[in-house]
Amino acid sequence: MRSLALVLVLSIGACAGDDPTTVPACSAKVYDLCRDEHDCTTDNCRPFGSIQVCTQSCSDTAPCPNDADGNTVACSAMLCQPSVANNCKLN
Repeated sequence: MRSLALVLVLSIGACAGDDPTTVPACSAKVYDLCRDEHDCTTDNCRPFGSIQVCTQSCSDTAPCPNDADGNTVACSAMLCQPSVANNCKLN
């Protein structure tokens, strides 16, 4: 009986406040959502299709970093242009 009570208490405690659908706040890194350059550590916030993200310059010798899922990001017009933004929310 004590084991059952302990398991129940631990289960409730482990779930308290956990919300797997909670999206973390954007932290100004490359491919995070942004409103303007001040939202980005690179000071470069650009719209790409339906997203507006922090980006950085790129070239043949300085390729774009991969996105959060490890996918290759295209260098277009000397800017890293991701197909999706990082999973974060603007504050």
